Amino acid sequence: MPRRTKTQALGQHFLADLRVLAKILDASAIGRHETVCEAGTGNGILTKELCRRAKSVVSYEVDRALYAVAKTTLAFSNLELVNADLFKRDEQSFDVFVSNLPYSKSRDAFEWLATREFDRAIVMVQKEFVEKLLAKPGDPNYRAISAIASYCFDIEKLFDVEKECFNPPPLVESTVIRATLKHSMTRETVKNVNRLFSQRNKRASTVAAKLGIRMDFGDKRVDQLVPAQIVALAAGMVK
Repeated sequence: MPRRTKTQALGQHFLADLRVLAKILDASAIGRHETVCEAGTGNGILTKELCRRAKSVVSYEVDRALYAVAKTTLAFSNLELVNADLFKRDEQSFDVFVSNLPYSKSRDAFEWLATREFDRAIVMVQKEFVEKLLAKPGDPNYRAISAIASYCFDIEKLFDVEKECFNPPPLVESTVIRATLKHSMTRETVKNVNRLFSQRNKRASTVAAKLGIRMDFGDKRVDQLVPAQIVALAAGMVK
């Protein structure tokens, strides 16, 4: 069996279709006054176009080899390149988040975005992950990330992207979405939402009582609560 490269291990598939790139940029509608945060510099195809449109761009790349190449090929005065995992950092000041996310980082990205203050995010993710983001209470796909995403963002599916648009082609379908911020939450609340969903099939009122929280949800299970109820319960949990 051929040995996987580090790039493949990270789940990175580089966008190669310029028509898709143009659609992402149109959807981003970046103004000259805006600061853009990008996760995954990759081959720089998206980064350089962001730099041509934005006031400033901060682009994070965790792969040292890709970061080194980007440092020599992306010569823009309004670009800051960072060799780090963005979702373990506290990048505070940006208007727009744009990324062709490695599929393995999709959940990390949306949990991180839920704790930020910004205007909008235009993100390419696995098509199956979009179904989780948009799942409703009681659905089989309704997870912690569903509740977090629904509470924090207005999410719009923009367009699908075929496998052949990437190098190397992924094994799954991709979708570009726009997420507009409604509410943000603390990192502790994000953690607590995930803790609640570890008991997704239990009666929510019983779970709340065990946590010392007086909230009555009738006979509903945790995975039947609407996002606002989930977040209210998570926010009230004892650390």
